[in-house]
Amino acid sequence: MRIILSLPILVAVLSMVLEGPAPAQAAPDTSSILDKLKEFGSTLEEKVRAAADSIKQSDIPKKTRTWFLDTYSKVKEKLKTTFS
Repeated sequence: MRIILSLPILVAVLSMVLEGPAPAQAAPDTSSILDKLKEFGSTLEEKVRAAADSIKQSDIPKKTRTWFLDTYSKVKEKLKTTFS
């Protein structure tokens, strides 16, 4: 009697084992993940370089630097004349 009851359980367990891992449990393909990360890194690098080049070529850093230097020299002169 025990053999008759355990036989369907054995068949069910064997079918689950031979079926293989579920799709969520399957090991991910690491090579495709690494390729995607490399592609993301290279596109990010290109975008950052393009943004840095456009900032370097614009007049904003030059104008900002001259404004700070002029303001600093004005404050320096004002302090010099006030405390002299």
